[in-house]
Amino acid sequence: MKRYLSIGLIFLSYLALVSCTAPTRYPTLNTDLTKETWMREVDTNPNKWTRGASRWFLTGDPSAAEKTIRHASYSEAVSTMSVRVPNFSNIKVNGDFQVQIFGTYGNNSVYVYGPNDGVRQAIVQVKGDTLCVDQVRKVSGSIRQVIVRIGVNQLNSLVQLGRGTVEGIQLRSNYLSVVSRGSGNVYLAGKMNLKSVINTGRGCISIFGANTPVLDIKTAGTGITNVSGNVGVRSIMHHGRTDINVIGANSDNLKIYADGRGKIGINGIVNLREIKAHNNVRIYAYNLSSTDLYAYVYDRVRVGLAGAAQNVYIDAFKASCVGARDLCAATAYVRAHHSAHINIAASDKIFAAATENSSVYFFGTPNIMSQHVNGNGTVIPIWSYRVKSCPVMVPVTPRANFKNEKALTFPYSSKHFKGEG
Repeated sequence: MKRYLSIGLIFLSYLALVSCTAPTRYPTLNTDLTKETWMREVDTNPNKWTRGASRWFLTGDPSAAEKTIRHASYSEAVSTMSVRVPNFSNIKVNGDFQVQIFGTYGNNSVYVYGPNDGVRQAIVQVKGDTLCVDQVRKVSGSIRQVIVRIGVNQLNSLVQLGRGTVEGIQLRSNYLSVVSRGSGNVYLAGKMNLKSVINTGRGCISIFGANTPVLDIKTAGTGITNVSGNVGVRSIMHHGRTDINVIGANSDNLKIYADGRGKIGINGIVNLREIKAHNNVRIYAYNLSSTDLYAYVYDRVRVGLAGAAQNVYIDAFKASCVGARDLCAATAYVRAHHSAHINIAASDKIFAAATENSSVYFFGTPNIMSQHVNGNGTVIPIWSYRVKSCPVMVPVTPRANFKNEKALTFPYSSKHFKGEG
């Protein structure tokens, strides 16, 4: 009796382990690997990005800090300081105060408003073509109630180094770069030809109204980066543990290189050319309109692709997973290694290979498939009439309205990705 009881306990333990590990192998897919759920993780509405922004940014009404200052008692000293400044097109911020930037057709202006003690702790100066807003070394809590309001005719660069919030409305720019290395959030809205976004800090960057032919995004911190508008995103380099969200992407040549953690979500018409990723990154993109798409993913990377493509080449290693059931490809060449999994669809021709314990699910007509299996690898054709010839439309990005735009070489090489096949 004890012998049978021991066998039963061993069997139950095995079932418990299987039930725990199977669903977590591919968290972007359901337990049924034929059903993909990654699309729900792609942002489609930028309104959620405004959480944390003030009423001044959202409606133009006074912010909470400004209301507090207005209703201060007569015993509290409140100051408004106007700073005479020469022309500038760059802004660098490093402080705990709040910065409000607005676009103007007239001359540039700077006002500092708040408790008298806090205003005296703010430092405003112009160095060359850059407005620098800083604070003294030892500050009191009143500095957080200070508002620095800046009117700028043409904004070329914004650098955030501090802990306070930076907001901008009705901005105009022909060639804007945004850099954040601090912990304060940045919210910008207007008609901006955005050329680059670099976020290596803890603060979030949210940009509404980008109208750019060429945009490069680099992240290495923990702050989320959000961009919406007519976004000709060209390259994304992601490190760290943060998210990148793009709504309204309209790119004819996008490359994504990523490692670490976090999510990259792309929504729009994009000619995605290349993905190289490892560690635990999630990369989701639709609606693609690609000519030649190459994807090399490693470790526990999760990739979701939907749209149309002419030629698709996918290599998945280790425990990575690619969900491309809704990517209407003409020709596909896919290889799954180790314990990786790939969902793929094709209309004309497909070559699928699976080695070790990997798997490939093909959605289409089995007669167009060639396969190679080694070890415990599996290639499973799933009959589907949904796959048909899909035309690929090359995205039309907005034309550059600035001069001397040069193509930047992507600063990544294959040596950053070990095990590349």
